[in-house]
Amino acid sequence: MSSVTREQIQDLLQQKSGELSFAGQDLSGLDLSGLELSGTDFSRANLSGTLFKNCQIRQVNLSQANLENSNLAGANLSGATLTGARLAGANFSDAYLLRANLAGVNLQGVNLAKSKLDEVNLSQTNLQEANLDRAFAVRANLAGANLAQANLFEVNLKNANLSGASLRGANLRSAFLEGANIAGADFTDAELSDAVVRLATYNAQTRWAAGFDPAAAGAVLAKKKKWLGLF
Repeated sequence: MSSVTREQIQDLLQQKSGELSFAGQDLSGLDLSGLELSGTDFSRANLSGTLFKNCQIRQVNLSQANLENSNLAGANLSGATLTGARLAGANFSDAYLLRANLAGVNLQGVNLAKSKLDEVNLSQTNLQEANLDRAFAVRANLAGANLAQANLFEVNLKNANLSGASLRGANLRSAFLEGANIAGADFTDAELSDAVVRLATYNAQTRWAAGFDPAAAGAVLAKKKKWLGLF
């Protein structure tokens, strides 16, 4: 149960001379929809079931926070830090997460449909069975991420880093991966019909779905580096 009310937070916003801090506090179940909370420190806070719909929460610190079953649909979390956050059941549909840091978090099954993830850090993140339907993730860092069984229908991953990522069984139908780094990525059993991989860079460790021809699709096999020197 929340230790403060929405009205109290609104009063603090009107009076504030600097950035607010709710670090370690219980704000669970509150409706904070539409509030301007950018720069707020929510680290280690209990935000389970909290409504952040259409909030401005840019550059916020959500590290180690509990956001389970919270609703962040349409919220602007650009530049936010969410490392170590608990996100099971959270809704990020239509949210802005530009340049946010979610490295290593567990987003299994989370709804990120139509979210804006350009230049986000999702390296080593668990996105198994997550919904990224029509999300924009241009230049996103997904190195080593687990995207097995994820829904990536029409996702835009132009110039993204997917090196070492697992996309086993993922739905990449009509996905756009032009110029992406897919060295060492695993596309085993992935749905790649109408996917664009033109100029995407792969290597000998990249695994493809049966019957998919990366060269015919315009992907580029990385050349092995030649080491020169005296021995």
